[in-house]
Amino acid sequence: MKIEANDKEIQDIFSLGYFKIPRFQRPYSWEIEEVASFWSDVVIENPENYFIGSMVVYQTKKPYFGIVDGQQRLTTITLILAAIRNAFNKIGEENLAKGVHKYVEQANIDNEDEFVLKAETSFPYLQDHIQSFDGFKIQCDVGTEELKLKKAFDYLEERLVREVPELEAFTTDEAQTSLFTNHDTAVVQKLKFIRDKVLALKLVFIQLDNEDDAYLIFETLNARGKDLTTPDLVKNLLLKKLQSKSVALDQAKESWNILVKQFDDISDSNILEAYLTHYWMSRYEYTTDKKLFSKVKVHIGHNDNTAKNLITDLNTSASHYCRMIKPDNYSWTKDETQTKEYLKSLNIFKVKQQSSLVLSLLRAYFNKNITLKNLNSALHKIVNFHYCFNAITSSRSSGTIASNYSKLAIKLSNIDNSNDFQVILNELSSFLKSKLPEQNEFVVKFHELNYLSNITKFKNIIRYTLNYLLPKNGNGLAVDLNSMTIEHLIPQSFIGTEYSSDIVASIGNLILTNKEINSGTLADKQPSEKIQILQKLRYPLKDVLITKPDWNSDLVKDRAELMAVKIYQSLKL
Repeated sequence: MKIEANDKEIQDIFSLGYFKIPRFQRPYSWEIEEVASFWSDVVIENPENYFIGSMVVYQTKKPYFGIVDGQQRLTTITLILAAIRNAFNKIGEENLAKGVHKYVEQANIDNEDEFVLKAETSFPYLQDHIQSFDGFKIQCDVGTEELKLKKAFDYLEERLVREVPELEAFTTDEAQTSLFTNHDTAVVQKLKFIRDKVLALKLVFIQLDNEDDAYLIFETLNARGKDLTTPDLVKNLLLKKLQSKSVALDQAKESWNILVKQFDDISDSNILEAYLTHYWMSRYEYTTDKKLFSKVKVHIGHNDNTAKNLITDLNTSASHYCRMIKPDNYSWTKDETQTKEYLKSLNIFKVKQQSSLVLSLLRAYFNKNITLKNLNSALHKIVNFHYCFNAITSSRSSGTIASNYSKLAIKLSNIDNSNDFQVILNELSSFLKSKLPEQNEFVVKFHELNYLSNITKFKNIIRYTLNYLLPKNGNGLAVDLNSMTIEHLIPQSFIGTEYSSDIVASIGNLILTNKEINSGTLADKQPSEKIQILQKLRYPLKDVLITKPDWNSDLVKDRAELMAVKIYQSLKL
């Protein structure tokens, strides 16, 4: 491996040729905090010959380079230069604008303009809306990466105005109608000063011979502490194995982009890493996110077909995982309504141990390897277990729960039809029963559930619990369970007069009603009056364990006890 390293200024680097962000690199990922810190370092506090680190590239052919390390900084510098160019244009300094623009776009040997920095994943937003000197500004979707670019560029333009407040006095129309410009004005001098600071930034320019060395360096940099995630490395590995043979279509890269796009609506920044880990646990073996990359690397080995099959299956399974994480975002048949409710319940409990098995269950169902009844039977057991284990008793697992789920998920992934499912379901039942907390522990923890307008820690679990007691069919109160609110039989306004806050907040004092009944019909009436009103409304008081017309502190405690015992004994595993 031949490596050349030299100190260079940004203006020298941007004059060397054209830099492409390779397919295996992650997209632009800097948040505003990182952009702000970079701006402060290079513009506000920048001493002479300021050093910004290293840049690693490999040459494809003269004068074209692929970027291995430094693309976030190089992209951000391009944004700054584009903002400075736009500012010169705004004040009518077209020549100065063109002078800066040559570091953003320059003519190649065929005298055709090319952008100095080329990024495929953000096409066409970066090119047309930021890099272009006077582009058409075509309409394009602003995806996850483009949104970060847009926020970064908007922030940099705003910071530039803050440093050069005279820019606010200019409009585009004024610039276009100016007959002459004055290079000595304060606004021009300030912009040139910032321009020169940015172009004089120094870094160590490290050049490699070929792309294979680049992949090796990419992994080595990560091993030595660079901030690369497991998805970055898995993507790098897959695209290395599946290098495109077509100029027109890079199938592996497009397949990975489609995979990532499926998670765009999920705000969790670690969702892709979680998915890859849970997918692996559902197909191959139990692992942790830290060990996942090494396992994927061994699994693929030197077999390109294995890599191709993996990226294909990752794409297919992603839709099931997203359905599990965001059930409300997907269409379900009427018969699948209960399935959706089970998935929503697991999200309420905020648990992840079961994810590998639930993913495997959804995949098997939608692949028609198990029936809807099979699916719901398993989900019912999983939901009941985690309601008890996590939501109520807050028990801790040593890792055996997630690993056992993984074993069952892998078995399920390998069945051919629903006839083989009963064995897995029996194993699931036996395992969950062995881990279920005892009834006395459940009851003690159940008594700790409380809710007031200023104590909301258990609100969602209490709603789920009260909903659990209500009959789902019959002649009970006709309301939409999803729109119901928590009602205190002893009103919160009674705290400190006749009742303590512990009694009023206790789950034994709570029921679910619709908003109209809660705020209007019942309001702050006496508890016994509320019960009479509920009886007339045919509220299922017996089902929710309210059997007496009066109400007091002792009955609140007794009801909480009865609720806990009834629910625990009804949990079917």
